[in-house]
Amino acid sequence: MRYLGNEAAGLVETLGMLPAIEAADKMLKAADVELVSYENVGSTLVTVMVKGDIAAVEAAVASGAESAKKIGKVTAKNVMKRPVKAVADVLSVHGIEEVDENYKISAIGGIETFGLVFVLEAVDAMIKAADVEFIGYENVASGYISMLVKGDVAAVQSAVEAGEKAVKNMGAEIYSKLVIPSPHRDLYSITNRYSIDNLLP
Repeated sequence: MRYLGNEAAGLVETLGMLPAIEAADKMLKAADVELVSYENVGSTLVTVMVKGDIAAVEAAVASGAESAKKIGKVTAKNVMKRPVKAVADVLSVHGIEEVDENYKISAIGGIETFGLVFVLEAVDAMIKAADVEFIGYENVASGYISMLVKGDVAAVQSAVEAGEKAVKNMGAEIYSKLVIPSPHRDLYSITNRYSIDNLLP
């Protein structure tokens, strides 16, 4: 989606991917805003941005940042009332695709760890423990890696619990975990980027 800077912009930046997805979901549900962009900034930082009128964007950012803090770390948040064209162009570089309105929504879940060894053990346990489908993964950089699954709510919850337990059994801790029972449709534009089908050669 191309952002023209004619509306307020709201940004939430997090350490890791899962808190950013949580922020995006809550922002979209909290107010009449649109998801504009999502960027893996590097060095573990991920930024999501919405647009709308100022009051809506302020409410969305407050809600998104608060929710993201519950599962990870928020490194920055901001509301830009009317950014200049140069800022709008930068935000548009990582614009998201619009989601087909016929897309079937499933619950989504994820585990994020520091290191590939732990997250592979987690996703193996997740898929063996419940009837979930592997979506894909993201290497946020600096060692933080996320695995995503989807399915019905109970299955996703069971899978995430199994993934966390598997990591703890290895003597480690997860960085964050995520279960969104009824994700906003537009989250698909983010999770689809990490689809294993798109990542495989």
